[in-house]
Amino acid sequence: MTDKRSKNGLIGFLRAVLKGQPRGKIDIDMKNLLVNVEKITKRRFKNHLLVKKALTHKSSKLADEQNNYERMEFLGDAVLGLIISDLLYSSYKEEDEGRLTYYKDTLIQMRSLAGKARELGLSNYVIVGNKEKRNGFLNSDVLLGDIFESLVGAIYLDMGFEGVFRFISTLFKKDIAFVREQPEWDFKSKLNNIAQELYKAPPDYKVIGEPVIDGVKIYRIVVELNKNVLAHGEAKSKKEAEQQAAMKALVKLKK
Repeated sequence: MTDKRSKNGLIGFLRAVLKGQPRGKIDIDMKNLLVNVEKITKRRFKNHLLVKKALTHKSSKLADEQNNYERMEFLGDAVLGLIISDLLYSSYKEEDEGRLTYYKDTLIQMRSLAGKARELGLSNYVIVGNKEKRNGFLNSDVLLGDIFESLVGAIYLDMGFEGVFRFISTLFKKDIAFVREQPEWDFKSKLNNIAQELYKAPPDYKVIGEPVIDGVKIYRIVVELNKNVLAHGEAKSKKEAEQQAAMKALVKLKK
């Protein structure tokens, strides 16, 4: 686990974001979803109305400025980011912050979250307007990703940090374990695609040094775009140094 005091401070802030939620029983059939979440968390929901709110889109007749998922999505996004960061920090002790950031961004991108929503069957429970139902909105990655985050917010509010930590760590267990083995970690290809899109030109990699340290040759690389240095990489092989430089460049471009 990461620094306990820092985490407790953030948890206290997150709890303060949403207060005064209505209590009561849910008035629509979400039994299977509730049972599934309770099985994962090993806890019981105390306030089913939080779940209903987490699944209510603003297009629904039931919604108003307060009674829709958007505020809970904001909370869930923060909670999800904290827990994924914690899991990556604990699992990959040798990785630097740049690579951890890239792992996290991929794990919590909309397509990934929509996949988790589909695993839970959330589209069967989302409350939307009739027009949205007809136009296929329930299959939208954007909607499903948002709904997943709002559900995370509801679980956090109802079950606390331990409950939501168990929920997220269970759902993302395989993703965390195999994140480095995914083909998505070809940073050079990703950077090349972005460079072509933005500047119509590929990035340029240059060797700026080949020092020998403790008998081992080290490659030092810079990656340039439009003749501007974006990032540096350093590794025992030229290929790995280029990938490292590309990864740092991607992090920089995302800021």
